[in-house]
Amino acid sequence: MRFISSVRPTLLMGVVGISLMLTACVSESEPVVTSTDTTDSTETSDSDSTTDDSETTTTTTFFSSAMFGSALKSVTQASCTLENGSTTLCNVLVFSANGSGDTEGEGTVGPYCPDDITVARSDTGMGIYDGDTNPGFQSLIDAVQSMDADGYDVVNEDGTVNFNDATSMGDTSLNYCVSAALESDLEVTYLIPITPEVRSEVYEIGTIASVGVGLNGVPLKGNPPSVTITDPAVRGTGSGNIPALDLCGGHPDPSGYYHWHMIPQSTNTVLESDQYSYTQDYGMTCSNSTIAFDEPAIFSGLAKDGYPIYGAYDSVNDENVLPDTVATVDECNGHTHATAEFTSGAYHYHALENTAPNIPACLTGSFVENDVTVR
Repeated sequence: MRFISSVRPTLLMGVVGISLMLTACVSESEPVVTSTDTTDSTETSDSDSTTDDSETTTTTTFFSSAMFGSALKSVTQASCTLENGSTTLCNVLVFSANGSGDTEGEGTVGPYCPDDITVARSDTGMGIYDGDTNPGFQSLIDAVQSMDADGYDVVNEDGTVNFNDATSMGDTSLNYCVSAALESDLEVTYLIPITPEVRSEVYEIGTIASVGVGLNGVPLKGNPPSVTITDPAVRGTGSGNIPALDLCGGHPDPSGYYHWHMIPQSTNTVLESDQYSYTQDYGMTCSNSTIAFDEPAIFSGLAKDGYPIYGAYDSVNDENVLPDTVATVDECNGHTHATAEFTSGAYHYHALENTAPNIPACLTGSFVENDVTVR
């Protein structure tokens, strides 16, 4: 098992083919803070007390700082413009990056790329291979051998696996398992509408697209980059290099911040499913101690449109049940009903039960286009 230093080497320019980096979602200007007083309830009332006939408006919000971990550094409010052209008020959430760990080891982030193909599958990461031989979500032990069978030079004659840390192109005649280093002094800032606004059409989550914020402030993203597809419209690198995910479905961006391509509270639901049976067959399991990995019905984060995200199940009388048995789910695997956090009822998304990645396919609400910034 290869361990990655928490000290990130300087990122070189021009590593498009090898990089796992998400396109930076950076706002052109700093948000104008209109309020620094944050309310931790799901309904707040704002009244104008300067007139006798003051109007009171009720704002429904699904953010509560109590739901997030100690990585949350500050919460303010700012005027923001959604992609539908609407101007509204957003929560500005600032987190310390890498709230789920910044050093690879047992009970934290990792493992990632294997040293060689003899490493136990429980001691290495996962990947999504989209080539001809054995495509799909699988252990990197299997993925690199499938890549090699398809002509990618990633496994050497002695069984060692070519590794790249995304700081340079490396030998361009070779192909790589890629995993960057983590940097511990970064901050991640999110702009999320306080009151969700329903879109006229659902937003389909694209490859490496921002989805929202997970617990501990870790970004949630769409599918990792393609190994084989070069079409920039789907964010494919076509590089023949495979991004390494750890057993919870996350990995470092080359700029140093950890992010998830899975809803980690339900990663084990996928690994244990009949579709994969990776836990039963190989002992592959998410065991990061910062994640409630054995509670697949738990509140798991906030989508960038402001709606909550839960694990793959609903909890009814302390039993995990499929969401559709509680209330019909829509095409984004979302529905509305009361939850432990939102007793008056809330529209919310669920992770997918036995699909990898298990991120919902789409969002129903509008969002800020440049919703996340890493500094």
